[in-house]
Amino acid sequence: MENTMQLRKTILAVSALALSAMAHAAPTNLIVNGSFEDLSSQSGVQQLNNGQWSVYSSLPGWTTVWGDGIEVRNNVAGTAQDGKHFVELDSHYFANVGFVGAKQSNSAMSQSVATTSGMSYTLSFWYSARPNTSGMGADTNDINVFWNGQLLSLLHPAAVNSTSSHQWAKYSFNVTGTGVDIVKFAATGAQETYGGSLDNVSLIAIPVPEPESYALMLAGLGLIGFSARRRR
Repeated sequence: MENTMQLRKTILAVSALALSAMAHAAPTNLIVNGSFEDLSSQSGVQQLNNGQWSVYSSLPGWTTVWGDGIEVRNNVAGTAQDGKHFVELDSHYFANVGFVGAKQSNSAMSQSVATTSGMSYTLSFWYSARPNTSGMGADTNDINVFWNGQLLSLLHPAAVNSTSSHQWAKYSFNVTGTGVDIVKFAATGAQETYGGSLDNVSLIAIPVPEPESYALMLAGLGLIGFSARRRR
């Protein structure tokens, strides 16, 4: 009986070790500059102090697809969800010379990401309606989210934000890699420079247990079954 109990303890320990190895593989965020903290760009101010903002045609990891550019803020009309900076895509008209006077404040930004073809990933980010937009239409904060040109979601708040701070909400989508994939965010609401905000974008592979971990776990479960049959 004592040997059987010791065997069961050993089996359970091996199985737990296998499960732990599967669960604790450190996730890697494939999105570059997902919280928009790196401003080392040739298209705008290199550092934003508290209360400042600027518009960029590109940022490390991100490129303007169309519109006036990527507006980055540091504690302006709300605070970041992660770090100091966050993005608004209903940017100021004057940012891009080609759009001066055209009132094309809505912008889109994208990032190309290297993935493993056929692998599943979780695309996550935080979104908020702009604070103090209660006097505007609900669509002023709308943003479309795309994966390889396919619309994943229209971010449309149930109500405009009447508070003085962001009301951040996390959104997550399961997507499949093709080898090289494009994540795109595009403002689609009213063009009056008051739009929704984005922060803390991530793309993380959904973990697939290694064959060795599976083998350890299955071997442990098999031995538990064998031990139970012997006891009967």
